[in-house]
Amino acid sequence: MENTNSRTNRLPISKYLIAGLLAGLIAAVVNNIYHLSYSAITGVEFKVVVNVLTVTLASIVPLVLAGLVYQALDNNTNKATVIFVIMTIFLTICSMGSMAVPVFPNREEVPEGFYGLTLPMHFIAGGIAAIVIPRYIASQKKKQQVKETA
Repeated sequence: MENTNSRTNRLPISKYLIAGLLAGLIAAVVNNIYHLSYSAITGVEFKVVVNVLTVTLASIVPLVLAGLVYQALDNNTNKATVIFVIMTIFLTICSMGSMAVPVFPNREEVPEGFYGLTLPMHFIAGGIAAIVIPRYIASQKKKQQVKETA
């Protein structure tokens, strides 16, 4: 019987970076749709801090890093997906802690509607990371196994 342990069938780092980038791009599209919809419906806008560029970067960069975290887990444990999903859920929930602080780091008061705009985007990115990264890597491992058996 062939061993399908993730530690024996390692993928190159590029696959994990692509997984994170793919998840980040999907999150960026969904988050920007949410951002533009929220602003259009509520009239609440924070163009200096929250705009298409910042939403896009804040969606992509953390999820590319999440791809690297998944690689570290995948190369060191057989429970990478379970651990990754739990970590992602935990960190996403922890992001709600920012609501306990009514001021920005520069000591300006957080304006009304800011958390309604930004917090759902954390959940969108976290949810997409928890689903897309492990599934993409699983699909790449299947492709690799098919190539190896052919």
